[in-house]
Amino acid sequence: MRNINAGLTCKNCGAPVTSEICPFCHCATGLSTEQANMEYPVMNCKSAQINFWNFVFPLIFAVSFGFAGISGFLITSSIDKAFVDEIPIKMTETVGAMSLIISAPFLLISIICFAIIFRQLYKYLMIKWFGKQIMAIVYGYMDDSMLLNGRPAQIVKLLIETENGKRFILYRLGKTYQPYGVNTQIELTMYKHFFLINNKV
Repeated sequence: MRNINAGLTCKNCGAPVTSEICPFCHCATGLSTEQANMEYPVMNCKSAQINFWNFVFPLIFAVSFGFAGISGFLITSSIDKAFVDEIPIKMTETVGAMSLIISAPFLLISIICFAIIFRQLYKYLMIKWFGKQIMAIVYGYMDDSMLLNGRPAQIVKLLIETENGKRFILYRLGKTYQPYGVNTQIELTMYKHFFLINNKV
């Protein structure tokens, strides 16, 4: 297999280019992350950042669908009770079952959305309570599979120092722009495989 980076050299020191940052002079090479070699293993990374898409957006659905599900169940139940003496018992049971069937999908969606919210909140609290501060070097960016307003969100490739040596993490920013300069340092809070970028942008 032909090396697509063959013949590329660092503009600063002339060394062969294989990654976004030259291992010899530590200058940015201009090589894209898609073309760069993974010099170190990639560590599993879960972002603990709370933002609109992982908290506010599911909260809107959770409250809306939860309200719709509970309201539908209460309305049909009140109708059932109001006419309990005027309709047959079997019909009453049918109305009750139908109200539950109609309300169940709304309540299920609400429960799923609340689970997403609590999961993200759990990661955030674990980071805040038990996380430790570390420094990371920004190596580059790549496109995420998630689209925001028709544009791909960005994943930042970071190099960190761990007990097992240097590791890359691919941190999903949830933004369409690239807020940190390549070959700059940013501060992270780390707990197990949960990470939170402390630098505000």
